[in-house]
Amino acid sequence: MKRFFRMLFSPAGAIMAAALVLLANGLGFIDLALWQFWTMVAIGGGGLWVSYRRGGRTSGTHARFQLLQGQLTPFVKDLDAPLLKLADDAYFSLRDACSGLHAFGAIGSGKTSGLGKMILGAFLRAGFGGIITAVKPDAVEEAIRAAAAHGRSKSLILFDENEGFNFLAYLMDRHGLEGIGTVTEALMHVVEASKKASASASQRGGDAFWADSARQAIRRAILALYAAKGSVSVAELVRFINTAPASIKDVTDPDWQKRSYMYAVMDAATRRPKVPLPADVLADVINNWAETFPAIPDKTRGNIVITITSALDRFLHGRLARAFCGRTTIVPEMTFHGAVIVLAMPTLTWNEDGVVAQVIFKYIFLREALARNSLAPKHRERPIFCYCDEAQETVHPYDGDALSVGRSSKLCPVSMTQSLPAYYSRIGGDNPRDAAHALAGRYLTHVYFTNACPETNDFASRMIGRVVRRRGNYSSGTSASFNVGMNAGESENSGFSSNFGASSSSGFGRAATIQVLAAAGAMAPAGERTGAGAKATTSVKAIARIWNSRLSRATSPAVSKPEADKTVMR
Repeated sequence: MKRFFRMLFSPAGAIMAAALVLLANGLGFIDLALWQFWTMVAIGGGGLWVSYRRGGRTSGTHARFQLLQGQLTPFVKDLDAPLLKLADDAYFSLRDACSGLHAFGAIGSGKTSGLGKMILGAFLRAGFGGIITAVKPDAVEEAIRAAAAHGRSKSLILFDENEGFNFLAYLMDRHGLEGIGTVTEALMHVVEASKKASASASQRGGDAFWADSARQAIRRAILALYAAKGSVSVAELVRFINTAPASIKDVTDPDWQKRSYMYAVMDAATRRPKVPLPADVLADVINNWAETFPAIPDKTRGNIVITITSALDRFLHGRLARAFCGRTTIVPEMTFHGAVIVLAMPTLTWNEDGVVAQVIFKYIFLREALARNSLAPKHRERPIFCYCDEAQETVHPYDGDALSVGRSSKLCPVSMTQSLPAYYSRIGGDNPRDAAHALAGRYLTHVYFTNACPETNDFASRMIGRVVRRRGNYSSGTSASFNVGMNAGESENSGFSSNFGASSSSGFGRAATIQVLAAAGAMAPAGERTGAGAKATTSVKAIARIWNSRLSRATSPAVSKPEADKTVMR
């Protein structure tokens, strides 16, 4: 019975039904309008059948059918449109979301249940498309509940081993021969992701020689396969490289030619190509595999081969082979029209396979998101998000590049992790600390939860915990000197200085000289200083006492106060 319904609600069943309807109409038994009805039933029923077969979950096929029927979710376009109310006069807007949001917090601090739930709900209500990574098994169920709570269940697609994304075929169809360099770089990222996911892999940067050598071999292998077959798969790529000649003698050896898959591919690419290569490109490919590659020393050539094949081996069997090397039912561009793709490959259950799978899809999604500005306006108006809880599990060097220029593409990245050292251990490279700080620094909005990590807390304090402190000092002083019979003087200086990042200073000074001339006393002979002279001397003594009292706190450094008194009174 299941087989009957599967056939009935399939494209083949629709064609058979159409033929029967047309025959019946020709005989005058039914109206031709039933053809349209039966076609819709067959297509819609096919989606329902897939949903039934998967235990009632919303399948990618059913979601795509709804999208094709024009049931697109309305979405926010204005960059200043508020998404969340933070206070009476403060909002988190679409413009803020496009600048990126990052959160640090310890286990149980409320990152996912508080901030994550709130932000994801705001994105869903605003009609965003996007992807959601999953580390914990319950993350998938939480995404399903969030979509239902905010009216987006029909937009949800669960990408697991039952769906497919043949990334290599997708990239070749997307870029073709002219974009072979782009395809090669994407595959190199896949190779690096596979190497880092390995339990025995080193997180430090490797020798550039091996990476460059692997890149050259991959590029020329893809060209040969695409020319011979019109398509490329990971399994064919691995088989091609594994059967490459080990010496120049193998190239002309009839026995090697019979058993070598590489030779069969090269023969087809040369004699009967499905996609003819330009003459210079074909000559370069032939020269590489017939002369250059066999001439490489055995140990070096073996290291190149093992670098490629060991990293891609996990795609030759199991769920990664089903999800990434077969049919294609999901592409990143679906998010441009409102699809919300949940990467239902939890790393705690899929382990290394889950890490590799999510890194691959996230990397290609980010690349296509940045490139969509070259598309028609209808494909680039809707905001899209990349929601990563426990972001250290799927972190990739390309994340920073996407953050730098993603705002113009209306890309809204959200990342939450426990600490900076969590990034250090996963981001890899020769300077993981600098790379992690650079990545975190590209998010414009930061949220910090309870955390016991000194490194993370120091980073937070240096980013948002600094305040301007004003420090000032004040000093003032006075000095005076008085000479009997000639002059009395006073000088006073005061100043103020303040330092607070910048510096400012101000000051003022005042000097006054009082000249006392004892006309009679100073000018008369010593024996005749009487009368006016005596009065003048008395006045001078009075003035001296006044100045001595003012000099009690500030006296000439060379003369103490008692000595000054004697000097003046003498």
